[in-house]
Amino acid sequence: MSEKVLVTPAELSGMMNSEPIVLIDTRDPASYAAGHLPDAVNIHDIFTYLATSTPEGVAAMREKFAHIFGDAGLSGKETAVVYEQSMNSGFGQSCRGYVLLHYLGYPKVKILHGASSPGPPPACPPPPRCPARSR
Repeated sequence: MSEKVLVTPAELSGMMNSEPIVLIDTRDPASYAAGHLPDAVNIHDIFTYLATSTPEGVAAMREKFAHIFGDAGLSGKETAVVYEQSMNSGFGQSCRGYVLLHYLGYPKVKILHGASSPGPPPACPPPPRCPARSR
């Protein structure tokens, strides 16, 4: 696999200027409410959902996340960029999102690398600010 998975905040800024992006914040709702990247959607279930390994459990997981990701704005045309507070303190939430999206067959998935704490991870180096994303 030669695909580049990790993107830096500066790379994300460039991507946001050239292609449709859906930012997925995997942190808990309270952390998300305290501050998040502009236009990010909060999907903490990526980290907390526990599927059983039975065929019924796997089917339920597929159905649940197909709906959640669809409601978040993923249609297959957008690049999903998954992030957490930082990769050394979020227990791999963003990586789990990456694997889950690939398992479901989503074609374009990246992980934001270079987040810092405290506060929400930066999407752009300051200044300038990230441009508004059109939907």
